[in-house]
Amino acid sequence: MLLVADESELPVTERIWGTGGWLPPDQREALDWLTLAKVCGWGVTIARQGITALSGDLRGGSHWIVLACDPSLSDETTVSWLRQRLAEEPVLVIVRAPDTGTPLTRLTGASATSQTVSGRYLKWFGPGAEQLWECRKALSAQTLSITPDAARWVTLDDCPVVAARRAGRGLIVTLGFHPSEGRDTDGKVTALLMHLLVWGSSKPVAWFDFAGTMVLRMDDPGGAQNVHLKAWLHPKLGESDWAEIAEELKRRDGRLSIAYVSGWVDDGDSKRGRLTVRGHAATRIPGAVHPSPHVRYTEQAGGVQGLFQDYVSEYKGIQTLRAAGLGDVELHGFTHMHPDSSAWAKAADRYETVAWFRELGRSAKTVLGKRSTRTHPIMLGIDALHRFFGVRPTTLICPGDEWTNTALEYALDAGLHFVGSYYLAIREDNRFCWCTHICAPYLDEAHAAWFDSGLPVVGYFHDREPALEGTRWITHCLDEWEKVGARRFIDFRQLAAAVRRQLHLSFSEGTLHLAVTNHGAPALVQGQPFNVYVPDMFLPSTLLVSQSGKESVLNVDVTSEGFGRGVLPGSPIGKGSRRLRRRS
Repeated sequence: MLLVADESELPVTERIWGTGGWLPPDQREALDWLTLAKVCGWGVTIARQGITALSGDLRGGSHWIVLACDPSLSDETTVSWLRQRLAEEPVLVIVRAPDTGTPLTRLTGASATSQTVSGRYLKWFGPGAEQLWECRKALSAQTLSITPDAARWVTLDDCPVVAARRAGRGLIVTLGFHPSEGRDTDGKVTALLMHLLVWGSSKPVAWFDFAGTMVLRMDDPGGAQNVHLKAWLHPKLGESDWAEIAEELKRRDGRLSIAYVSGWVDDGDSKRGRLTVRGHAATRIPGAVHPSPHVRYTEQAGGVQGLFQDYVSEYKGIQTLRAAGLGDVELHGFTHMHPDSSAWAKAADRYETVAWFRELGRSAKTVLGKRSTRTHPIMLGIDALHRFFGVRPTTLICPGDEWTNTALEYALDAGLHFVGSYYLAIREDNRFCWCTHICAPYLDEAHAAWFDSGLPVVGYFHDREPALEGTRWITHCLDEWEKVGARRFIDFRQLAAAVRRQLHLSFSEGTLHLAVTNHGAPALVQGQPFNVYVPDMFLPSTLLVSQSGKESVLNVDVTSEGFGRGVLPGSPIGKGSRRLRRRS
């Protein structure tokens, strides 16, 4: 995909695109297209549309060119460049509807009218079979005025809102709505845009299938906040609890991301609780950090008197779950607490104020600014996960969903693939790009609408719920998600293994060839479904796959004319996630 962005939206000098919070559609149009393409498994080249000129690498984009910017910025020079590209190659161009009389109108054959339509039924009349999407909320769009040589591709309650016109060897498609506004209104619009990209292409296309996919994420194992923060007191999950969780995952062929905290902070108060580390009574030093897998703590005066917090049992249970190939650990900071642990231990409000339990946010910025790279919590946490679990994490989940961009840059430099919050930041080269349309509802908020887009959903929760309500709480939640459309439960490692790969499908001499390019992706620990579409050609029942210098033949389940499904095979249980070499 060649993505043409407004020069102000994706600044070249910034390593973090987006904020992790909601942004108005006109500030993330290109970012939304970029992250959609990455999740599908497609490469992206970025050009920029300024007030006076188009700049950047304009050669990329053999399948699609998306003008993700104000169509009024497209002057005669831009239109001339588009016309030349369309004349030379069978490319699909997507633009927002220009006003009547602008240079772009003569190329698109469609323009926006003053008539606005509001409706819930999107109907596809483009290539392939007719399709209908019923939106849950009313969608607003401008009705298009279409010239005789253009065709309606999509209607909204019978009014044309997407049109296509043949231009040279290619097609130019006009949208009567802002794609980011539409996606905000209803997930079905994302599904429509993906359908348009695939079925509008004149070349073979392969893309990852994440329909009905949920990433499971549990926060807080290993952390001391359930001991020290009065509003968050609860026991740790022991080996038997983790065994029950493992059985639940195994029954569903699922995986769980465990956002683990490797450093346990001591308040130094021997009257409040009894602490042992590696089986021996610990010397109590306020603010000292101990390895969480070696900690046992018995409440005496601070929380529930006599409550035994067995982090050793927790660690063993997690390791057993991992050994069964049912999930892996991810980075939840190092201690989940303010990096000046000595200051915390001296503070009068150390057990009440939530801000003391945030490690990477603005309140910690000054302290972290004085740290060396090696002593930064992100680096300490990564090293600890490698030491105790033999794994390099794929994802940073910031404690309390608080961070600075400087902290995220540490995660980039450490080679992490995602940042998980309510939204998901996806690595693209040496940047994180926030994806507004991969969301993380709480695990007890099951609803079919989360799956409407066809993108993965992150179901997150804390160890607190199963600790207080029993592991059946998880069972009930997953049952509810399956009722509303969940088909797969995966973890962040599996998601990274897919999204950090690119798919390129070609057809020649009767052979369908899928090239899978690895961009630093971890091994696939499960099979990854993908779809293929070959327009106007016979779709064979097998395809040749090449990746990492090896070739293999995969079966394709042909379900309709030109369309089929396949699965990239995964690695044997556990091997892809644990046998990693320590980075220097």
